[in-house]
Amino acid sequence: MTQSASPRPSTVWHRALEHESVGRIELSFFDPATGKWDGPGPALDKQTPWQGIDTRDPNLTRMRDGKVIMTFFAQGKVYYSYWQAPWTRFTDPVELRVAGMPASVATHGSVLPLTNTATSVDEVLIPFYADGSNGGSYYLRAKYQPGTGQLLAPQSFRRIIANDDSPATENLRYTEPSFVQVGDTVVAGIRAEAILADPPAGQTGRHARAFVVARWNAYSDTAAFNVHRPQINGAGFHASSHHLLKVGDPGDPDIFLTYGNRYDYSHRPTRGVLFDNPLATTWSATVTKQLYDSGHYDQANPSSIEREPDWYWTLGFNVRTSSPDYAKLQIVRSQRADF
Repeated sequence: MTQSASPRPSTVWHRALEHESVGRIELSFFDPATGKWDGPGPALDKQTPWQGIDTRDPNLTRMRDGKVIMTFFAQGKVYYSYWQAPWTRFTDPVELRVAGMPASVATHGSVLPLTNTATSVDEVLIPFYADGSNGGSYYLRAKYQPGTGQLLAPQSFRRIIANDDSPATENLRYTEPSFVQVGDTVVAGIRAEAILADPPAGQTGRHARAFVVARWNAYSDTAAFNVHRPQINGAGFHASSHHLLKVGDPGDPDIFLTYGNRYDYSHRPTRGVLFDNPLATTWSATVTKQLYDSGHYDQANPSSIEREPDWYWTLGFNVRTSSPDYAKLQIVRSQRADF
């Protein structure tokens, strides 16, 4: 699920009965005049071709010309679609791919429109990730071509960090990259997990490991990646699905990170933290705040916007069937003073 802070705020999300069941992408608009969200409906203008296909992790980005790009993945492919006022739905999705990319890919973060001294350069970076022999976190570079039949024209791709299949490193997996740009630098947050050969009793699947940040020159496909693990109160932390948001002074921004805190195997509340120097050698913070907890182990994928200066909206969701708010999106409001 994700939000767009356009003049008419909107949100999209994957709607399904359970995490692993087939769902569809839904859309709702916010009316600032009434303070209400309209009734949700299918996000895609032509829904029929996608019946029975699981469309996951929709993300929104507002471009300089007002168009809103949505990316998502389905059946091992990454797609984009777009919306513009006064439409009520998104266009037919188009696959994003260049030769040589891994055969099966997924995406979690929004498209990043690159700027140079705050001016658009008509290039975007699209985060994606893969498993298998070419596994790891990547980006796809594309040209933004408003006014043409191909709004995004893919050009090249590059791997940021590779999965490590060595048993000595617990079979580490690096997934769900998300991007922001600070000056000439791209800042990427990357989820880290381990596949254990001998997991604790009753525990299967992937196990959270310390969150990773990577940085590199936005305009170069050969620049070295600076990779480190940020700390809260002197230690790394488990960010199991996350969202990066640039907040505060555009000339000297901070990063508002919201994440699913997998501090034990059976729980994942949503927390937030502010990092005040995203270009520092390492990130460090002392305050992290719990924003939302449905009580269910499968809660994560937050998305945030800075709705007003120093005021943040974070989306959560409730999949706990015993709750009166079951199957409902939640908006949690917080402010800079909280952190």
